Amino acid sequence: MHQETLTVIAEVGHEQFCPLSQLLGRISDHLNSWTVVPFAKLHGVHFARFILLDPTEDLDYVPVPAQLVLMTNVDAPLEGHIEELATICGEGIDEVFAHCVGYPAPADRSTTARRAFLQEHMAKASAVHINRRGRSVEQIRQEEILRYEINQYVDSSELGSLAPEEIKQRIIAFVRGRHDLNWALRPPEPPALAWRVKEWLHCFVGVLLLVLLLLVLFLFPLIAFPLLVLGVALFVLILRYHEKRDKPDTHAADPDKVRAFRNDEDFWIQNQIVATGFLKPGWFRQLTTAGILIVTDYFTRHIYNRGSLSGLNTIHFARWVRMNGSRGLIFTSNYDGSLESYMNDFIDKAAWGLNAIFTNGDGFPRTCFMFCGGIMDEKAYKRLLPTRQAPSNVWFSAYPHLTTKNIANNEAIRLGLSQSMDESQTRHWLRRFGCGNELPEPTLIARLLDLIPWNRLCHCK
Repeated sequence: MHQETLTVIAEVGHEQFCPLSQLLGRISDHLNSWTVVPFAKLHGVHFARFILLDPTEDLDYVPVPAQLVLMTNVDAPLEGHIEELATICGEGIDEVFAHCVGYPAPADRSTTARRAFLQEHMAKASAVHINRRGRSVEQIRQEEILRYEINQYVDSSELGSLAPEEIKQRIIAFVRGRHDLNWALRPPEPPALAWRVKEWLHCFVGVLLLVLLLLVLFLFPLIAFPLLVLGVALFVLILRYHEKRDKPDTHAADPDKVRAFRNDEDFWIQNQIVATGFLKPGWFRQLTTAGILIVTDYFTRHIYNRGSLSGLNTIHFARWVRMNGSRGLIFTSNYDGSLESYMNDFIDKAAWGLNAIFTNGDGFPRTCFMFCGGIMDEKAYKRLLPTRQAPSNVWFSAYPHLTTKNIANNEAIRLGLSQSMDESQTRHWLRRFGCGNELPEPTLIARLLDLIPWNRLCHCK
């Protein structure tokens, strides 16, 4: 089963901002659960959040009203998820979105009306990162139970004197004898064939375009090469023209605001972040952002799709969504560990990628040739981020006690039950019950890209 994302953005009524803010509260106000919209009762929801964005002005001083954003990461199908929101959570959806412009009046509210409102206000994500596509909520929870039960069995049995293969066979026999666990002797079901074919075609189109480009360069070198060089040179010249005129935002966020963000963190092993802002004006920035997000989406779908995003293996789900008539961008992430370690990981491992996306954002630290500079100025980046943060007023995780490494390790334990192994592989598999930190190998292309020493290459002035 593959995963989908839902993003709903609705304008909040002028007089409704304060009442809605009080209704939503902050994460620290409802750690155990938020009963208004009970996400835990819905099928296949990995993460969910409500974000209340303050009214503001864009870069041309045009007023932008307050907005309510609903975001979920959910197992397919998306239509079924919207139906559950409109039925199981119907009363809560009414209570929350009644503060929004255009929501049906009380007499007109129904499942159909709710569904229509949600669909009308849906925004398509420009790029999405999923730690491991095809891993459902049910699978994640079941495999954690499996690991726990096998650990209990191993701890209560005297297996230390046995050979690794014999220990594995005892574990398999234990699992086979448990009616609530013997499902684990089969590999998990892959996503639907139709979805896999669609992904293969999407991947193929990208490869085909690259092949066609190389073919044109090979067949018509006297024409194609000069045009390509001219196009790249023109883009770089325009890029550098804009970069040299960029004005980074050097203001620091209000300390009380920063403390409020920190108070919403570290309740579980997982954390979340929301960053939003406006794009720098002009057609060049708009087109560059659109192109970078298309490439980002392609890479996250076909290259960084096995637990790693440019070397970062702590992110469960992340997405980029254009908003406010494509003048703005909102980024959300669900990750493991502290915000400080999360920022450091981006600086150390994925600065080039973050620079490419956010260099077009207003106030971002000045970049050089798009990939260099930017967040490599650690102090400037860490000063800017709180000024662009927005709170996840309500945040839900279906498995807040599990890291991406735990989840990957649990899946490997389950797969090992049905795989043949030599003695070395069996020993490696048995060690998974102790450490829980083994990760799958990223794709070959991802490994090659991660070997590029971006920090050493980027020293332009």
